[in-house]
Formats: sequence, structure tokens, C-alpha cells
Amino acid sequence: MAGRSTIETGTGRKLSSALVFLLGTAASLGTVLGFFGATWWGFDRLADWRFPYIVILVAAAVIYGFVFRRSLSALFLLAAVANAVLLAPMWLATQPAVGSNDGIRVVSLDTGGSSEHRREIIEWINQEEVDVALLFHTRGDWPTTLDDSGVPYRIVATPVASEATGQPLVLVRHNATASPLPPAPGADVTVRVANETSTLTVIGLAVRSPGSTRVADDRIERFTAMNAAALAMEGPVVVTGNLEASRWSHAFKLLAEGMTNSEDGFGYTATWPSYDWPFVGSYTGLPVDHAIYLGAITVPYRRVGPDLGSSHRPLLFDVSPIQ
Repeated sequence: MAGRSTIETGTGRKLSSALVFLLGTAASLGTVLGFFGATWWGFDRLADWRFPYIVILVAAAVIYGFVFRRSLSALFLLAAVANAVLLAPMWLATQPAVGSNDGIRVVSLDTGGSSEHRREIIEWINQEEVDVALLFHTRGDWPTTLDDSGVPYRIVATPVASEATGQPLVLVRHNATASPLPPAPGADVTVRVANETSTLTVIGLAVRSPGSTRVADDRIERFTAMNAAALAMEGPVVVTGNLEASRWSHAFKLLAEGMTNSEDGFGYTATWPSYDWPFVGSYTGLPVDHAIYLGAITVPYRRVGPDLGSSHRPLLFDVSPIQ
């Protein structure tokens, strides 16, 4: 019996070692391949998982360091540090200083065609006193739902770009004004919003998750065109929406080049999926919804909203003048 117990213990130890090794190696490989997103869209998708990689790699390093081989532990820890360096700006970087508390509150949400949650979405937007809401992939009778809700918002009729999938919708609070513009190249919707103190051009889009070379190439083309259009515009500009990419991906960098990332300084704020695991919350998800900007503005407030029935959570942020 003692010999059998020893064999079972040895087998269990080997299986545990193999499992930790596979997880640590996979996370290490994803860490490295994510740097080569310009080579293939599949590698670019691997770059989105930087935070989960850290969790796996640190756990693998600790287990190997105390139980198995310390040499592998050092390699896993090195890969974890590489990911941590990339995540650091989300906590350590800062936004430009605010010059005035006056500004415009914006929310973007990919509704995913979840028409049965229209009223819930509208009521949350009103509760947060949003000035302009960009809703993507909407379905159902939003005008009637808006009227029945009795909230102080109106729908702004906007031209729809040919690239748009589904129906983008712009809601504007009654104390703000909005002028629809021809969609910027690659965008779903473009609108100029103003209140008593500020004016802002908002470019919105929600792309499909790249699952093929054609879809990935279309996204790259859109992002490149949008970046050029935003940089050429006069006045403050914000680009927001579901990009299906994290800040570490090659595709995102093409869109954000020359612009400021509103994520800086606000920590890890995952927007997909919309549900939270107990205790760890949104840290299990990916931050694929974004707001990037340029001009004499800053983002002093930014957070992810609750689960409103879509696969994505809403992104809420304030845009204010800088000093």
C-alpha cells in the first residue's frame, strides 16, 4: 500500500508539473507573439491578453519556484515583468491637467443588437446625466422607448457610413446641441456636440471581431483612414467605440497614433465580457472599448458602466478643456 501511495503521489506531482508548465509556456508564448501583431492578425489578438498573462505567469513562477524547477520559474517571472511594463501606464500615467470643470459627458456602448434592454440603457444614461450617447448595433423601436421613458433626450439623425454594421444611434441631452457630420472615413458616425461651455467632435465606431485575414485587413484600413481624418480635423476630437482590440495591439496603435489614450491613469477597466466573476470582477475581461482624443482637452473622469444586457459594458467619460 505504501508503494502504491508513493507511485500515485509521484504521478500526481508529474501531472501537476506538466499542467503548470503548459500554462506558463502558453502565456509566455502569447507574451512574445503579441509583439508581432503586424505580421498576422492572430498574433495581434494574443496581445489583448496581457493582464491574464500576468496572472498565469506569476502563479506559474511561484509554483515552480517552491515546488519544481527554479530556472523555469525565472523565465515565467521575466515574461510576467514584460507584460507588467506594458500595463504600467494604465496606473502610472496621467491625463493633462484640467483647466475647467465644465465639459461634456460622453458614453459609448456596443448594444450588440440587444433590443429588449432599451429602456434599461436609456434610464442608466439619464441617471449618469450623459450629454451625448453613442450606441452601436441598435435594434428595435428606440424612438418609442425614448418617448415612453420620459427622459430629457432626443435622437439625432446621423448619416450612416457604408462600413457600419447595424444601426448606430446618437442620443443627446436637451441642454446640449448636436450637429451630425458626414462620417469620417472608416467611422460609423460623426457628430459635433456642444453645451454652454464646450464644443467637441465625436467620431464613433464599433467593429467586428477579426476572425479572418479579410476582416482584420478591413479593420486596419478603417483605423488608418480614421486616424488620418481625426488628425486633419480642427478643434478637439474624440474617437470612441468598440475597437475589438486592446491598447497593446498593432491595430489599435494605428488608430491612436498622435492621440492621447483616456485609459492612462485610470487602471485596468475591462469592457468585455459584460459579466463579472465573483471577487475578481472585471479583471477577468479585456479592455476593448476605448476613447482616444486630441486637441486642447483632457479626460478627468472615466469609468466602465454596469452590465446593461449587451456583451460589452458602456464606457463613460468626461471631456474638459485643459489649462
